[in-house]
Amino acid sequence: MTNIRTIAKKSGYSASTVSRFINQSGYVSDKASKEIKRIIDEMDYVPNAIARDLSKGQTFTIGVVVPHMRHPFFSELTYGIMDLAFAAEYNVLFLESQYDEKLEQKYLEKLHRKAFDALIFISRKLPLTELIKYQKYGPVVCCENPQDNPIAAAYTLRKYLSTGVRMG
Repeated sequence: MTNIRTIAKKSGYSASTVSRFINQSGYVSDKASKEIKRIIDEMDYVPNAIARDLSKGQTFTIGVVVPHMRHPFFSELTYGIMDLAFAAEYNVLFLESQYDEKLEQKYLEKLHRKAFDALIFISRKLPLTELIKYQKYGPVVCCENPQDNPIAAAYTLRKYLSTGVRMG
């Protein structure tokens, strides 16, 4: 399996020089760049995204816990999340919960084990206090008014007109 050390050995340059070339982070001479590029092309090397994420300590993945996708409200919310996440170069993994507390707890444990960089709960069965406990492992966001609970939230305020017609 081709890696940076293999390219370094074959090109005659150090692994740190090869790394700087691949990551475009720091000076690499034109001569070294051409040779490293030639070896990379010859060996058909592409960086391992999992190894890169591991070295950075990030997965660039956001878990979105949704009870199901059969309701237009949940679908529309997920489109908005995807648009923003993709613009920030994050992947989105949808995690169906069916309002199952054990499954929602499992997703929180995955955040604890760094399978995701953050979790968004569109709707949930677990109490907010349980979600709050996991904020030390990464951002946890709920899509409801958290009242006085210390948790990030994104939600709409709905107001009623005096006629009883709901707005917004």
